[in-house]
Amino acid sequence: MSIYSTFEYFDTLLSHPDIFEIARKDPRYFTRDSKLGLPGLLKFIISRQGYTVANEINHYYSSFELKKSVSKQAIFQAQEKLDYKVFPYINSKLCKHYYQNNDYETFKGYTVVAIDGSVGEVPYTEENARVFGANDPSRNNLFRVSPRISGFLDVCNGIYIDVLIKSYKDSEIPMAYEQMNNIHDILENQKVIYIGDRNYPSTDMFIYYNMKGDKFCYRGKPNFYKKQLKDIERDGWIEVDLDDKWIDRFKIEEVKDYAREHRKFRLRVIKVMKSELRQLKDNEKDEEIIIFTNLDENEWSTKEILLLYGNRWSVETGYDILKNRIEMERVTSEKAELILQELHSQVIVHNLAAMIKKESDKIITHTKKYKYQTNINNLIQLLRANLAKLLNMKDEFKTLIRKIIEKASKNKEPI
Repeated sequence: MSIYSTFEYFDTLLSHPDIFEIARKDPRYFTRDSKLGLPGLLKFIISRQGYTVANEINHYYSSFELKKSVSKQAIFQAQEKLDYKVFPYINSKLCKHYYQNNDYETFKGYTVVAIDGSVGEVPYTEENARVFGANDPSRNNLFRVSPRISGFLDVCNGIYIDVLIKSYKDSEIPMAYEQMNNIHDILENQKVIYIGDRNYPSTDMFIYYNMKGDKFCYRGKPNFYKKQLKDIERDGWIEVDLDDKWIDRFKIEEVKDYAREHRKFRLRVIKVMKSELRQLKDNEKDEEIIIFTNLDENEWSTKEILLLYGNRWSVETGYDILKNRIEMERVTSEKAELILQELHSQVIVHNLAAMIKKESDKIITHTKKYKYQTNINNLIQLLRANLAKLLNMKDEFKTLIRKIIEKASKNKEPI
Protein backbone atom coordinates (compact mmCIF):
# COMPACT_ATOMS: atom_id res chain seq x y z
CA MET A 1 0.00 0.00 0.00
CA SER A 2 1.07 3.60 -0.52
CA ILE A 3 1.56 6.44 1.93
CA TYR A 4 -1.61 7.92 0.44
CA SER A 5 -3.59 4.88 1.58
CA THR A 6 -2.12 5.29 5.07
CA PHE A 7 -3.39 8.87 5.28
CA GLU A 8 -6.76 7.87 3.87
CA TYR A 9 -7.03 5.20 6.56
CA PHE A 10 -5.98 7.70 9.23
CA ASP A 11 -8.65 10.17 8.14
CA THR A 12 -11.33 7.46 8.20
CA LEU A 13 -10.12 6.24 11.59
CA LEU A 14 -10.78 9.62 13.22
CA SER A 15 -14.49 9.25 12.44
CA HIS A 16 -14.83 5.56 13.33
CA PRO A 17 -17.55 4.67 15.91
CA ASP A 18 -14.94 3.01 18.16
CA ILE A 19 -13.12 6.34 18.39
CA PHE A 20 -16.28 8.02 19.68
CA GLU A 21 -16.72 5.32 22.34
CA ILE A 22 -13.16 5.65 23.62
CA ALA A 23 -13.00 9.45 23.35
CA ARG A 24 -16.08 10.17 25.46
CA LYS A 25 -15.67 10.67 29.18
CA ASP A 26 -19.44 10.44 29.36
CA PRO A 27 -21.78 8.62 26.93
CA ARG A 28 -23.67 11.89 26.42
CA TYR A 29 -20.63 13.70 25.00
CA PHE A 30 -20.02 14.16 21.27
CA THR A 31 -23.44 12.76 20.36
CA ARG A 32 -24.76 15.78 18.41
CA ASP A 33 -23.41 17.44 15.30
CA SER A 34 -21.59 20.66 16.13
CA LYS A 35 -19.39 23.15 14.39
CA LEU A 36 -16.28 21.49 15.84
CA GLY A 37 -17.28 17.84 16.30
CA LEU A 38 -15.09 15.04 17.63
CA PRO A 39 -13.14 14.39 14.37
CA GLY A 40 -12.54 18.15 14.07
CA LEU A 41 -11.32 18.34 17.68
CA LEU A 42 -8.94 15.42 17.17
CA LYS A 43 -7.53 16.99 14.00
CA PHE A 44 -7.12 20.32 15.79
CA ILE A 45 -5.16 18.77 18.68
CA ILE A 46 -2.98 16.64 16.40
CA SER A 47 -2.19 19.72 14.28
CA ARG A 48 -1.11 21.92 17.19
CA GLN A 49 2.12 23.87 16.83
CA GLY A 50 2.85 24.74 20.47
CA TYR A 51 1.29 28.24 20.32
CA THR A 52 -1.41 29.76 22.49
CA VAL A 53 -4.89 28.40 21.82
CA ALA A 54 -5.97 31.63 20.10
CA ASN A 55 -3.01 31.46 17.72
CA GLU A 56 -3.56 27.73 17.19
CA ILE A 57 -7.17 28.42 16.15
CA ASN A 58 -6.04 31.10 13.68
CA HIS A 59 -3.37 28.84 12.20
CA TYR A 60 -5.61 25.78 11.99
CA TYR A 61 -8.65 27.34 10.37
CA SER A 62 -6.64 29.67 8.13
CA SER A 63 -5.18 26.53 6.59
CA PHE A 64 -8.46 25.49 4.98
CA GLU A 65 -11.57 27.57 5.83
CA LEU A 66 -11.40 30.51 8.23
CA LYS A 67 -15.18 31.00 8.44
CA LYS A 68 -15.49 27.62 10.19
CA SER A 69 -13.39 28.91 13.07
CA VAL A 70 -14.52 28.27 16.66
CA SER A 71 -13.83 30.08 19.92
CA LYS A 72 -11.27 29.28 22.60
CA GLN A 73 -14.10 28.41 24.95
CA ALA A 74 -15.44 25.84 22.48
CA ILE A 75 -12.01 24.18 22.27
CA PHE A 76 -11.53 24.12 26.06
CA GLN A 77 -15.02 22.76 26.69
CA ALA A 78 -14.58 20.04 24.08
CA GLN A 79 -11.17 19.03 25.46
CA GLU A 80 -12.64 18.72 28.95
CA LYS A 81 -15.02 16.10 27.57
CA LEU A 82 -12.25 14.19 25.78
CA ASP A 83 -10.46 11.18 27.26
CA TYR A 84 -6.75 11.32 26.39
CA LYS A 85 -6.70 7.52 25.96
CA VAL A 86 -8.18 8.00 22.49
CA PHE A 87 -4.76 9.13 21.21
CA PRO A 88 -2.81 6.00 22.23
CA TYR A 89 -5.68 4.00 20.71
CA ILE A 90 -5.43 5.95 17.43
CA ASN A 91 -1.68 5.41 17.41
CA SER A 92 -2.02 1.66 17.95
CA LYS A 93 -4.57 1.35 15.12
CA LEU A 94 -2.42 3.48 12.80
CA CYS A 95 0.70 1.42 13.54
CA LYS A 96 -1.09 -1.91 13.16
CA HIS A 97 -2.55 -0.82 9.80
CA TYR A 98 0.87 0.36 8.63
CA TYR A 99 2.66 -2.87 9.53
CA GLN A 100 -0.04 -5.05 8.00
CA ASN A 101 -0.23 -3.16 4.71
CA ASN A 102 3.23 -1.80 3.92
CA ASP A 103 6.74 -3.03 3.27
CA TYR A 104 9.08 -1.91 6.02
CA GLU A 105 12.65 -2.50 7.12
CA THR A 106 13.61 -5.42 9.34
CA PHE A 107 16.83 -6.98 10.62
CA LYS A 108 17.15 -10.56 9.32
CA GLY A 109 13.35 -10.65 9.09
CA TYR A 110 12.82 -9.38 12.66
CA THR A 111 11.23 -6.12 13.73
CA VAL A 112 13.72 -4.60 16.17
CA VAL A 113 11.99 -2.81 19.04
CA ALA A 114 14.01 -0.73 21.51
CA ILE A 115 12.61 0.13 24.92
CA ASP A 116 13.41 3.75 25.68
CA GLY A 117 12.67 5.44 29.00
CA SER A 118 12.90 9.08 29.99
CA VAL A 119 11.67 11.63 32.52
CA GLY A 120 10.20 14.92 31.29
CA GLU A 121 8.95 18.10 32.88
CA VAL A 122 5.57 19.84 32.77
CA PRO A 123 4.17 22.95 34.49
CA TYR A 124 3.84 22.69 38.27
CA THR A 125 0.29 22.63 39.61
CA GLU A 126 -1.17 20.68 42.51
CA GLU A 127 -3.10 18.51 40.06
CA ASN A 128 -0.02 17.76 37.95
CA ALA A 129 2.02 16.97 41.05
CA ARG A 130 -0.69 14.52 42.13
CA VAL A 131 -0.91 12.82 38.71
CA PHE A 132 2.75 12.85 37.62
CA GLY A 133 4.59 13.24 40.94
CA ALA A 134 6.82 16.10 42.05
CA ASN A 135 10.59 15.77 42.26
CA ASP A 136 12.72 17.33 44.96
CA PRO A 137 13.01 21.13 44.73
CA SER A 138 15.51 22.58 42.26
CA ARG A 139 18.26 25.04 43.22
CA ASN A 140 15.66 27.80 43.04
CA ASN A 141 13.57 25.89 45.58
CA LEU A 142 10.96 25.09 42.94
CA PHE A 143 9.30 21.70 42.78
CA ARG A 144 9.39 20.00 39.38
CA VAL A 145 6.65 17.84 37.95
CA SER A 146 8.30 15.00 36.06
CA PRO A 147 6.22 12.49 34.09
CA ARG A 148 7.96 9.20 33.37
CA ILE A 149 7.78 8.22 29.71
CA SER A 150 8.24 4.70 28.36
CA GLY A 151 8.44 4.21 24.60
CA PHE A 152 8.74 1.15 22.37
CA LEU A 153 10.57 2.29 19.23
CA ASP A 154 10.85 0.36 15.97
CA VAL A 155 14.52 1.13 15.43
CA CYS A 156 14.67 0.32 11.72
CA ASN A 157 11.64 2.45 10.81
CA GLY A 158 11.64 5.17 13.49
CA ILE A 159 8.07 4.44 14.60
CA TYR A 160 6.99 4.68 18.24
CA ILE A 161 4.72 1.65 18.43
CA ASP A 162 3.62 2.42 21.97
CA VAL A 163 4.21 5.24 24.46
CA LEU A 164 3.11 5.24 28.10
CA ILE A 165 3.22 8.33 30.32
CA LYS A 166 2.85 7.99 34.09
CA SER A 167 4.22 9.39 37.34
CA TYR A 168 7.98 9.56 37.80
CA LYS A 169 7.41 7.37 40.88
CA ASP A 170 6.45 4.48 38.58
CA SER A 171 9.41 2.28 37.66
CA GLU A 172 10.38 1.45 34.09
CA ILE A 173 10.05 -2.33 34.16
CA PRO A 174 6.39 -2.48 35.35
CA MET A 175 5.55 0.15 32.75
CA ALA A 176 7.20 -1.99 30.06
CA TYR A 177 5.15 -5.01 31.16
CA GLU A 178 2.00 -2.89 30.89
CA GLN A 179 2.84 -2.08 27.27
CA MET A 180 3.77 -5.59 26.13
CA ASN A 181 0.27 -6.80 25.29
CA ASN A 182 -0.28 -3.83 23.01
CA ILE A 183 3.02 -4.50 21.23
CA HIS A 184 2.02 -8.13 20.68
CA ASP A 185 -1.33 -7.04 19.23
CA ILE A 186 0.17 -4.45 16.86
CA LEU A 187 2.99 -6.73 15.65
CA GLU A 188 0.78 -9.80 15.50
CA ASN A 189 2.33 -12.80 13.72
CA GLN A 190 5.61 -10.96 13.20
CA LYS A 191 9.05 -11.89 14.51
CA VAL A 192 10.25 -9.35 17.07
CA ILE A 193 13.51 -8.73 18.91
CA TYR A 194 13.47 -6.40 21.92
CA ILE A 195 16.63 -4.47 22.73
CA GLY A 196 17.34 -2.21 25.67
CA ASP A 197 19.93 -0.79 28.02
CA ARG A 198 20.92 -1.89 31.52
CA ASN A 199 17.92 -0.23 33.22
CA TYR A 200 15.65 -2.99 31.92
CA PRO A 201 17.17 -6.48 32.18
CA SER A 202 15.62 -8.64 34.89
CA THR A 203 15.32 -12.38 35.23
CA ASP A 204 11.52 -12.30 35.27
CA MET A 205 11.47 -10.22 32.07
CA PHE A 206 13.79 -12.70 30.34
CA ILE A 207 11.50 -15.56 31.38
CA TYR A 208 8.47 -13.56 30.19
CA TYR A 209 10.03 -13.20 26.73
CA ASN A 210 10.73 -16.93 26.56
CA MET A 211 7.13 -17.68 27.57
CA LYS A 212 5.79 -15.46 24.78
CA GLY A 213 8.20 -16.78 22.17
CA ASP A 214 9.91 -13.37 21.85
CA LYS A 215 13.59 -12.72 21.28
CA PHE A 216 15.63 -10.17 23.23
CA CYS A 217 19.06 -8.56 23.30
CA TYR A 218 19.83 -6.45 26.37
CA ARG A 219 22.85 -4.83 27.91
CA GLY A 220 23.33 -6.22 31.39
CA LYS A 221 24.95 -5.00 34.58
CA PRO A 222 28.25 -6.68 35.50
CA ASN A 223 26.84 -7.88 38.83
CA PHE A 224 24.14 -9.95 37.06
CA TYR A 225 24.73 -13.73 37.31
CA LYS A 226 28.25 -13.06 38.55
CA LYS A 227 28.99 -16.68 39.42
CA GLN A 228 27.95 -17.98 35.98
CA LEU A 229 29.57 -15.14 33.99
CA LYS A 230 33.11 -15.91 35.15
CA ASP A 231 33.19 -18.95 32.86
CA ILE A 232 32.31 -16.95 29.71
CA GLU A 233 35.25 -15.54 27.76
CA ARG A 234 33.48 -14.10 24.71
CA ASP A 235 30.22 -15.84 23.74
CA GLY A 236 28.48 -18.71 25.48
CA TRP A 237 25.43 -19.97 27.34
CA ILE A 238 24.81 -20.01 31.07
CA GLU A 239 22.16 -21.85 33.06
CA VAL A 240 20.55 -20.10 36.02
CA ASP A 241 18.81 -21.96 38.86
CA LEU A 242 15.74 -20.31 40.37
CA ASP A 243 14.82 -20.73 44.04
CA ASP A 244 11.55 -19.72 45.76
CA LYS A 245 13.06 -16.59 47.32
CA TRP A 246 14.12 -15.32 43.90
CA ILE A 247 10.84 -16.26 42.21
CA ASP A 248 8.78 -14.51 44.89
CA ARG A 249 10.36 -11.19 43.83
CA PHE A 250 9.05 -11.51 40.27
CA LYS A 251 6.37 -8.98 39.33
CA ILE A 252 4.01 -11.05 37.16
CA GLU A 253 2.07 -14.01 38.52
CA GLU A 254 2.17 -16.03 35.28
CA VAL A 255 5.97 -15.63 35.23
CA LYS A 256 6.15 -16.86 38.84
CA ASP A 257 4.07 -19.92 37.93
CA TYR A 258 6.25 -20.68 34.90
CA ALA A 259 9.46 -20.28 36.93
CA ARG A 260 8.20 -22.56 39.72
CA GLU A 261 7.42 -25.21 37.13
CA HIS A 262 10.74 -25.02 35.27
CA ARG A 263 13.12 -23.87 38.06
CA LYS A 264 15.89 -22.80 35.67
CA PHE A 265 16.50 -20.95 32.42
CA ARG A 266 19.30 -20.60 29.86
CA LEU A 267 20.79 -17.32 28.74
CA ARG A 268 23.33 -16.50 26.05
CA VAL A 269 26.06 -14.09 27.17
CA ILE A 270 28.36 -12.03 24.96
CA LYS A 271 31.21 -9.93 26.33
CA VAL A 272 32.35 -7.05 24.13
CA MET A 273 34.21 -3.75 24.44
CA LYS A 274 32.15 -0.62 23.85
CA SER A 275 34.57 0.44 21.08
CA GLU A 276 33.45 -2.64 19.09
CA LEU A 277 29.90 -1.28 19.04
CA ARG A 278 30.51 2.34 18.21
CA GLN A 279 33.21 4.99 17.94
CA LEU A 280 34.14 6.39 21.34
CA LYS A 281 33.76 10.09 22.02
CA ASP A 282 36.74 12.27 22.89
CA ASN A 283 38.11 11.38 26.35
CA GLU A 284 35.55 8.56 26.68
CA LYS A 285 36.97 5.45 28.33
CA ASP A 286 36.47 2.07 26.78
CA GLU A 287 34.67 -0.50 28.91
CA GLU A 288 33.41 -4.05 28.77
CA ILE A 289 29.75 -4.46 27.90
CA ILE A 290 27.82 -7.60 28.69
CA ILE A 291 24.96 -8.54 26.39
CA PHE A 292 22.22 -10.96 27.43
CA THR A 293 20.15 -12.63 24.71
CA ASN A 294 18.17 -15.73 23.83
CA LEU A 295 19.09 -15.62 20.12
CA ASP A 296 20.24 -19.02 18.92
CA GLU A 297 23.90 -19.30 17.87
CA ASN A 298 22.88 -21.37 14.83
CA GLU A 299 20.89 -18.40 13.47
CA TRP A 300 22.83 -15.49 14.96
CA SER A 301 26.61 -15.21 14.97
CA THR A 302 28.43 -13.08 17.54
CA LYS A 303 29.13 -10.47 14.86
CA GLU A 304 25.46 -10.24 13.88
CA ILE A 305 24.38 -9.75 17.50
CA LEU A 306 26.91 -6.95 17.94
CA LEU A 307 25.54 -5.32 14.80
CA LEU A 308 22.01 -5.79 16.13
CA TYR A 309 22.80 -4.31 19.52
CA GLY A 310 24.58 -1.43 17.81
CA ASN A 311 21.07 -0.30 16.84
CA ARG A 312 20.61 0.54 20.51
CA TRP A 313 23.31 3.18 20.19
CA SER A 314 21.49 4.66 17.19
CA VAL A 315 18.54 5.27 19.49
CA GLU A 316 20.76 7.12 21.95
CA THR A 317 22.94 9.05 19.51
CA GLY A 318 21.02 9.28 16.24
CA TYR A 319 17.86 10.66 17.81
CA ASP A 320 17.05 12.95 20.68
CA ILE A 321 15.83 11.31 23.86
CA LEU A 322 12.16 10.45 23.95
CA LYS A 323 10.97 13.55 25.80
CA ASN A 324 12.47 15.73 23.05
CA ARG A 325 11.13 13.61 20.24
CA ILE A 326 7.56 14.26 21.32
CA GLU A 327 8.66 17.85 22.04
CA MET A 328 7.59 18.13 25.65
CA GLU A 329 8.79 21.74 25.67
CA ARG A 330 5.86 22.54 23.38
CA VAL A 331 3.33 21.64 26.08
CA THR A 332 1.24 24.71 26.84
CA SER A 333 -1.50 23.20 29.01
CA GLU A 334 -1.44 23.15 32.81
CA LYS A 335 -4.10 20.48 33.36
CA ALA A 336 -2.92 16.86 33.52
CA GLU A 337 -5.59 15.54 31.14
CA LEU A 338 -4.79 18.19 28.51
CA ILE A 339 -1.06 17.56 28.88
CA LEU A 340 -1.61 13.87 28.19
CA GLN A 341 -3.74 14.78 25.17
CA GLU A 342 -0.97 16.99 23.80
CA LEU A 343 1.87 14.55 24.39
CA HIS A 344 0.13 11.49 23.00
CA SER A 345 -1.10 13.44 19.97
CA GLN A 346 2.50 14.40 19.18
CA VAL A 347 3.50 10.73 19.14
CA ILE A 348 1.04 10.34 16.28
CA VAL A 349 2.59 13.30 14.44
CA HIS A 350 6.04 11.79 14.88
CA ASN A 351 4.86 8.46 13.47
CA LEU A 352 3.14 10.04 10.48
CA ALA A 353 6.42 11.81 9.76
CA ALA A 354 8.36 8.53 10.12
CA MET A 355 6.02 6.89 7.59
CA ILE A 356 6.53 9.77 5.15
CA LYS A 357 10.28 9.53 5.73
CA LYS A 358 10.29 6.01 4.30
CA GLU A 359 9.02 7.52 1.02
CA SER A 360 11.30 10.55 0.94
CA ASP A 361 14.34 8.36 1.65
CA LYS A 362 13.59 6.44 -1.56
CA ILE A 363 14.15 9.50 -3.76
CA ILE A 364 17.20 10.98 -2.02
CA THR A 365 20.28 11.43 -4.17
CA HIS A 366 23.40 9.87 -2.65
CA THR A 367 27.07 10.54 -3.36
CA LYS A 368 30.01 8.17 -3.72
CA LYS A 369 31.26 9.25 -0.32
CA TYR A 370 28.00 9.31 1.67
CA LYS A 371 24.61 7.72 1.85
CA TYR A 372 21.89 10.04 3.09
CA GLN A 373 18.56 9.94 4.84
CA THR A 374 15.81 12.47 5.41
CA ASN A 375 16.33 14.70 8.44
CA ILE A 376 13.42 13.59 10.63
CA ASN A 377 13.39 16.76 12.74
CA ASN A 378 13.01 18.97 9.67
CA LEU A 379 10.37 16.63 8.30
CA ILE A 380 8.33 16.83 11.51
CA GLN A 381 8.36 20.63 11.31
CA LEU A 382 7.39 20.51 7.63
CA LEU A 383 4.55 18.11 8.35
CA ARG A 384 3.30 20.22 11.26
CA ALA A 385 3.22 23.31 9.07
CA ASN A 386 0.94 21.50 6.60
CA LEU A 387 -0.97 19.08 8.82
CA ALA A 388 -4.09 21.22 9.36
CA LYS A 389 -4.54 21.59 5.62
CA LEU A 390 -3.65 17.96 4.95
CA LEU A 391 -6.20 16.59 7.42
CA ASN A 392 -8.99 18.73 5.97
CA MET A 393 -8.38 18.29 2.24
CA LYS A 394 -10.80 16.09 0.35
CA ASP A 395 -9.48 16.17 -3.18
CA GLU A 396 -5.85 17.23 -3.50
CA PHE A 397 -4.26 15.73 -0.37
CA LYS A 398 -2.14 13.38 -2.53
CA THR A 399 -0.61 16.38 -4.27
CA LEU A 400 0.27 17.96 -0.93
CA ILE A 401 1.80 14.73 0.42
CA ARG A 402 3.86 14.41 -2.74
CA LYS A 403 5.14 17.98 -2.29
CA ILE A 404 6.02 17.25 1.35
CA ILE A 405 7.93 14.11 0.30
CA GLU A 406 9.84 16.01 -2.40
CA LYS A 407 10.69 18.88 -0.04
CA ALA A 408 11.71 16.52 2.76
CA SER A 409 14.06 14.59 0.48
CA LYS A 410 16.11 17.76 -0.01
CA ASN A 411 16.61 18.18 3.77
CA LYS A 412 18.98 15.26 4.17
CA GLU A 413 21.76 14.16 6.49
CA PRO A 414 24.52 11.51 6.22
CA ILE A 415 23.66 8.09 7.60
